[in-house]
Amino acid sequence: MATLATKAPPQGIDPALVIDYDFYDDEIYTSAGGIPEAMVELRDAAPDVFWSPALGGYWVIQGYEAIVDAAKSTDLFSSVKMGIPPRPEDALMTQSAPLNYDPPDHAALRAPLNKVFTPTQMYRRVDQIRNQAIELIENIAHLGKADFFETVTEQMPVLIFIDLMGLDRADFKTYRNIATAGISSTDMQERIDAGRDARRLVAQCIRERRANPKDDLVTYITQMEVNGKPVDDELALSYCILLFFAGLDTVANAMAFCMRYLAMDQQLQERLRHEPEKIPHAMEELLRRHSVAPVMRTIMRDESWRGFNLREGDMALLNYPAANIDERVFDHADKVDIDRERINHIAFGAGVHRCAGRHLARIEIVVLFEEVLKRMGTFRLDPDEDVVMRGGSVLSIGKLPLVWDVL
Repeated sequence: MATLATKAPPQGIDPALVIDYDFYDDEIYTSAGGIPEAMVELRDAAPDVFWSPALGGYWVIQGYEAIVDAAKSTDLFSSVKMGIPPRPEDALMTQSAPLNYDPPDHAALRAPLNKVFTPTQMYRRVDQIRNQAIELIENIAHLGKADFFETVTEQMPVLIFIDLMGLDRADFKTYRNIATAGISSTDMQERIDAGRDARRLVAQCIRERRANPKDDLVTYITQMEVNGKPVDDELALSYCILLFFAGLDTVANAMAFCMRYLAMDQQLQERLRHEPEKIPHAMEELLRRHSVAPVMRTIMRDESWRGFNLREGDMALLNYPAANIDERVFDHADKVDIDRERINHIAFGAGVHRCAGRHLARIEIVVLFEEVLKRMGTFRLDPDEDVVMRGGSVLSIGKLPLVWDVL
């Protein structure tokens, strides 16, 4: 990460609340034995709210109650301009709709997306999702070992989303490289370049759909109305940029972290093979324990909030992965317990910006678990290779070497 001018901590803050935490620093996660393990260390070492001097200086909010409060206080914690570290003004080429809009504008922009991402609409795709999962798993099931991220979890949700958007499967690697650079690169220029590449590709797709509509999400967006007015090209681009980055990265990593855990818990694998009706509930518990998406906000005014002196222009990280292991909310929060009665996790966010694609993600993960447990024997982490994990605005896995019993 390039050297940044560091903003001074808020005046009068307790020095004990100034803790150096760089969420892009892979060494933090490596030294802890993994990202989920590092979240436990951070939770135990730091309070619900603290100031980090890293990345130019920002607030970290990681208590469950505090995060929900911040997520719902959109007048104070704004989504309009996000980024830690902040991007240069000339890099903010396109606001992502509805993500980078606050209430009251947000509701009108979100409404058209809600119509296409309902549970019913997404479940209509379950056969396509299952067929894709089966194809990818059958490609490797006879091998007994593989990088499961490269061969399955990276591909499955991304290919499904490429089809949903109406993009070209042949450009899979191009899309993935852009999404990964835009979300996880520690180099600011790489992230800016990725945003520009995405804008160029998406703008071309929008032009094509204006001329030749198809049965896909890009066409739907070009034909939407917001507040009774047709969506123009710039707003269509804004929607598509959001979906491009969200759909091509987050679910793949959530799947991979869940599979990593299952590979370390053969007893849970066996139980789910014998009790497949437990898989949807297990999925929720695994997502709670292995959340991948912190989010960023900008403070809109000077205000004392929960005893902290926030300043206009301060940046804040809402660390959902740590909030989901808050011991005050979840008993024995570090442990995966599929018999947990209430799993009120916030892996998909909280408040008005809760992830629109959560219903699709849930279906994909459940189907993946079902088909893996049917088609592969007991699987484990490969003892001869390391799992590669990376920090960033989406906590990610770059390599997931597994070995398994061939059926």
